[in-house]
Amino acid sequence: MIDSKNFIEKLQNLGIDFFCGVPDSLMSEFSKSLHFDFHDNNHIIASNEGSALSIGMGYNLSTQKIPLIYLQNSGLGNIVNPYVSLLHKEIYNIPFVLLIGWRGEPNKPDEPQHKVQGRITEDLLKLLEIDYIYFDEKSILEEIIEQIETYTTKKKPLAILVKKDSFKKDSRVFENDQSLSTRSGALKKIIGFFGSKAIYLSTTGKLSRELYSLRQIEEEVNNDLYVIGGMGHASSIALGILESEKKKNIVCLDGDGSLLMHMGQLSLIADKKYKNFYHIVFNNSSHESVGGQPNLYSKINSDQLFKSFGYETIIGINSIEELDKLQLEKINGPAYIDIKVQNFSSSSLPRPSDEIQKYKDLFIEKLNE
Repeated sequence: MIDSKNFIEKLQNLGIDFFCGVPDSLMSEFSKSLHFDFHDNNHIIASNEGSALSIGMGYNLSTQKIPLIYLQNSGLGNIVNPYVSLLHKEIYNIPFVLLIGWRGEPNKPDEPQHKVQGRITEDLLKLLEIDYIYFDEKSILEEIIEQIETYTTKKKPLAILVKKDSFKKDSRVFENDQSLSTRSGALKKIIGFFGSKAIYLSTTGKLSRELYSLRQIEEEVNNDLYVIGGMGHASSIALGILESEKKKNIVCLDGDGSLLMHMGQLSLIADKKYKNFYHIVFNNSSHESVGGQPNLYSKINSDQLFKSFGYETIIGINSIEELDKLQLEKINGPAYIDIKVQNFSSSSLPRPSDEIQKYKDLFIEKLNE
């Protein structure tokens, strides 16, 4: 295993001193080192991977230095457009290093949302004409740095596929306000508030796992849609459902990191004035599902943001007690409900991974009731 701090220092010695990306669980130690050891100097956590690559392009243009962009392989799709239409050698010829968490690596157990992406990752990099190397628990740091230097000297892009357990473990944790409710506690209240007749969609990561766990504990039928992949797209799926479903309450259980990733659909939802849409954002101002790395949601006046988009009702919740006081009949959709929660979740949450197609069928049955 490689020490993250040592890795970053050696990258800096090569002249790679700017880091930008979207956090991934396979590289949480790398993110921790950037934060705790280097105080986030020359480090930006981007809203999505395409933005990260574009930010890296801007840094290269202004400094002629090569940026390092980090991401989970699920985010490769988001970088395709800026890469092939701007950074590719046949256009502006911008060099960069990609540090990619390889989820769904073939012949390794993983969740269903990672299997296809993991299987095609190498082929996709070949199609994009980006050379790649591997980074695993047996890698020797000096050899990795030597390979990176070969490409930076030639000013050519390089991808590094990071396998599980490549970095040495780091026990440091990001800030957590324990005075706030846990997300699972707030989620249970929300489900009780809207009731069993509502249609629920839950976003990528721990939130879907907590909803799944809650259904298991309560021994309820799983007829929710777990949006286990496609980070940031839960509300867009809800929008499509709302076009034909005008009677049932549609509840999108979203996260702040997911919301930041793709916000354009909010104006579409507001413009349609769906009276039966409730957009619940569990706000821990972090990427808690992949390590707890901070994001900028707490610095955004989200009430004004949703109001400017045209949402009918804006509600901020800071405690379970405030949740208890909600009155559904007084909330007109489209509604935005921001619930501040802890940057914490159980490490033993079950995953809705068995017979994932079954949950889709149950969800459709629920819609057709």
